[in-house]
Amino acid sequence: MKIHYIVPSNLYPKKQFLLPNIMSEMEVAKLFESGLSLKEYCVVGLLYGCGMRISEVCNLRIKDIESADGRIKVSQGKGAKDRYTLLPHHLLDKLRSFYVSAGRPKEYLFTSEQTNRAYCVRSMQVVVNGAMAKAGFAERSYTAHTLRHSFATHMLNSGANIHVIKTLLGHAKLETTMIYLHLQKHTQLGIISPLDQLLASQNDTTKDNPERSTDART
Repeated sequence: MKIHYIVPSNLYPKKQFLLPNIMSEMEVAKLFESGLSLKEYCVVGLLYGCGMRISEVCNLRIKDIESADGRIKVSQGKGAKDRYTLLPHHLLDKLRSFYVSAGRPKEYLFTSEQTNRAYCVRSMQVVVNGAMAKAGFAERSYTAHTLRHSFATHMLNSGANIHVIKTLLGHAKLETTMIYLHLQKHTQLGIISPLDQLLASQNDTTKDNPERSTDART
C-alpha cells in the first residue's frame, strides 16, 4: 500500500528574488564631488571604477596595480581565482598620491596603522560609510557592494558586453551576471510602453490634422 504524504506548501518556501541596490550615475558623481579624503576617494574608486569586492580592495597589493597595462590584478579573489579588471586613468593618479601619503607601504596599499597589516573588511566598510555620509547618503543603505553593483549596471547601460562584465566581476557563472539585465535601463533596450506609443501616435495625428483637435475640444 502506498502512503501519500501531504507536504505543506510553506515548508519549502521559494527563494526570494531581490534585485541589487544600485546608485544612479548622478548619485555616484555627487559622491565623488563630496569632499572625500584621499583614502575614501581611492576606496570608492576601486569599488565603483573597477568593480572590486570589498575584500579584494582590502587585499590589494602594490604590485597588483599594473599601471603600464592599465589594469589591476585581483589575486585570489572569490573562489581563490585570479583575474584582471580595469584601472581607470582618473583613479591612477589618486592611487599614486595615496601611496606616497601612506608612507609608501611595502605590500598592501591599505594598511592599518595599529597592526601594520592589510585592512579588514569591517574597517574598510567604515571608510565607505564615511564617504556615503559626506554625500548625504547615510540613510540610503548604500554599501561597498552597492558600488560594485553600480559598476556592472552602468557598464551594461553604456553598451558593454555582458560576458566582458562577467570576467571583470570574477563571476563563475554567467547566470550571476545576468541579474544586471533586470536593472538595465529600458531606454537602452529600446523598450517603449504601449501607452507612450499610443499617445505619440495620437499627437502625430493631431499635428497632421489640427481641425480634428479643434473638433475634439468643442
